[in-house]
Amino acid sequence: MKKPEHLLAPALLGIGVLAFLAAWAHRLAIGAAPSAGIALLLALSGFLLALYAAPRAGLWGTLALVAAGAGLASVWNANLALFTVLSGLLLYLGLRRRLPEPAQAAFWGWAFVWPSLALVLVWHVFPSLYAFYISLFDRVSFIAKSRFVGLLNYQILFHDPLFWRALSNTFWYVVFTVPTGIVLGTLVAILLNERVRFLGLFRTLYFLPYITALTAAAAVWMWIYHPEFGFLNWLLGTPGFDWLHTPDGVFGLLLRPLGVELKGFLAGPSVAFVAIMAMSVWHLLGYNVVILLAGLQSIPRQYYEAAMIDGATWWQLQRYITWPLLSPTTFFLAIIGLIGAFQVFTQVYVMTPTGGVLNDTLTVTMYLYNKGFRDSDFSYASAIAVVVFFVILALTLLQKRVLERRVTYGE
Repeated sequence: MKKPEHLLAPALLGIGVLAFLAAWAHRLAIGAAPSAGIALLLALSGFLLALYAAPRAGLWGTLALVAAGAGLASVWNANLALFTVLSGLLLYLGLRRRLPEPAQAAFWGWAFVWPSLALVLVWHVFPSLYAFYISLFDRVSFIAKSRFVGLLNYQILFHDPLFWRALSNTFWYVVFTVPTGIVLGTLVAILLNERVRFLGLFRTLYFLPYITALTAAAAVWMWIYHPEFGFLNWLLGTPGFDWLHTPDGVFGLLLRPLGVELKGFLAGPSVAFVAIMAMSVWHLLGYNVVILLAGLQSIPRQYYEAAMIDGATWWQLQRYITWPLLSPTTFFLAIIGLIGAFQVFTQVYVMTPTGGVLNDTLTVTMYLYNKGFRDSDFSYASAIAVVVFFVILALTLLQKRVLERRVTYGE
């Protein structure tokens, strides 16, 4: 079991970095009162830690205590809050002789990791917790005072038909884009993994859409879908068809000639939303291809050579070698794709700024944006964010539980 001396200096160093960033967040007026309170609490914790450790570090410990006290006294000044960081360095100098070499190496490891880790904590973890906090108030606008309402925003949210409409649209987006992107990416990656001429050029061409600015790509696809002079209508011979303003569900359209009428969710995503999905699959295809290519190239060629000697066909090679050994890569893409698909916003906002006809392209992220920045109801928007977080978390855990058992790790 590690002695306390092993962790005293790294802990004090980390507390100092966090106090510094929290004080900066206060200066930038990002959650001013809460961030200032957190900075003060962290600085107080650093001072108490230095007080506890000072007798163990001699003169350096005394200097660390003075520095931690200066950091506590000046925590409202973000630059002077760095005294708390200095106290961690001074404490390390006092404890260095009592620490074995692995503990000294670990200290410098923590010293280099703490700034990045602190950025994650202050700019990601803390805002997430703060979002839940303001979701418990009524229409927080950061200008006027708000009253505490508890879980009222969540109660309203669960009875909000527009939220359920946005959630169902997002569900269809996930179902259509994630599997389609993985399947198409796998096929393209298998083809690009063969020894063909101009292979580098083909790989570059497939990756170009992903590095293209999403807003610019969405604008180009708006021209492709234009009802009068769009390329797609010219190619299909359907002049005048408005792809981005047709709210009819694709399942309903396909089954209508058979006399089957589908309404609501069962009618499927609208034609407009399917058009946006096609653009999204095209944009993300290059990313999927690059990741899958890396997975394919990690499969030893000896497996294919031995199978071909035994008379295996091309399809059998893919079915019994490629797909099982590529399962860790596809599992990763499925997890990342689900999380990213639930956060789709840019292309939907550019191509259908109002959420489409009858809100047929409205997603939960776009609904959150409208509530927060159009209606200035940050409390309700934060409630949406919290619910979406738990939906993504639940689906990710479910996906991990179902798919991971089919993943083949190692050779």
